Amino acid sequence: MRPVRAVDRALSILTCLGEADCRLVELSRSSKLHKATVTRLLASLLQAEMVSRNDNGVYTLGPAIAVLASRLTNGHRTLIDVLREPMRRMWRLTQETICLHMLVGLSRTCIEEIESPHAVRYHGGIGQRMPLHAGSAGRILLAFLPPAEQAGVLKSPRLGKLTEGTITNRRRLEEQLEQDRRRGYAISLGEVFVGAVGVSVPVFDATGKVVASVSVHGPATRLTPTALRRYASVLLKEIPVNPHAVV
Repeated sequence: MRPVRAVDRALSILTCLGEADCRLVELSRSSKLHKATVTRLLASLLQAEMVSRNDNGVYTLGPAIAVLASRLTNGHRTLIDVLREPMRRMWRLTQETICLHMLVGLSRTCIEEIESPHAVRYHGGIGQRMPLHAGSAGRILLAFLPPAEQAGVLKSPRLGKLTEGTITNRRRLEEQLEQDRRRGYAISLGEVFVGAVGVSVPVFDATGKVVASVSVHGPATRLTPTALRRYASVLLKEIPVNPHAVV
C-alpha cells in the first residue's frame, strides 16, 4: 500500500509541533516543506482543531490532539491503575514530577503525570510525544526493545539534537543503551530540556515486552547525580517491572 503524500506531509507538521511550538518559517524549515505547502496544510489542520495559532503567529498542537491523547490514555487504564499507587509513593518520597510514558510506535507518549508541588518543577504534560533516543524515559524503552526494532530507531535520520546533552552519535548511543539495559535504569542530564534531569525504569507486559517507563523528573539543582542514583534504586523496588504484573 502506497502512502498518501499529503497525509505524510501533515504528519510531518504535527510531529514538528509535537517537539516544539513553531512559527510558519520554523515549521517550513523543520518539516523541509515549502512555506506555501505548509500554509495549505495548516489551514486544514486548524479547521480540524489539530493545530492552534496564537496572536503572535505561533502554532501549537490543538485541542483535538488532546482528545486523541485521552483516548490513548483511556485505552490503557489497566496499566495506569496498576502503577498509580507506586507512582504516588515515589511522588511523596521525592516531591518531584513522576511520569508514565507509553511506547507508541517509535516514540514515547506521556499518559500519566503527577506534578511536583515545588514552584520550580518539571512539566511535560499528558499527551507529550518525544523521540526514544532523547531523555531517560525514552532511552530505557529503546534499551529493552527487540534488537531489530532498536536497530530501526538507531539508523533513523531523525536522531535530532534537542539540547547539547542529547546523544545523537549512534555508537555512543549504543554504548549508553547497553549500560542502561545492564543496570535496569536510565539517567538523563539535560537531554530534552536544559537544566532538567531524570531517572527512569522500564515496565513490561505479560509477554515480557517493554511497554512503558516510569520516571522521576526535576531540575538539576535538586536532583543531583547522587539523588538520581538513589531514586533509581527505589524505583526498581517500587515499580512492578515483573512481566506478569502488568496486563
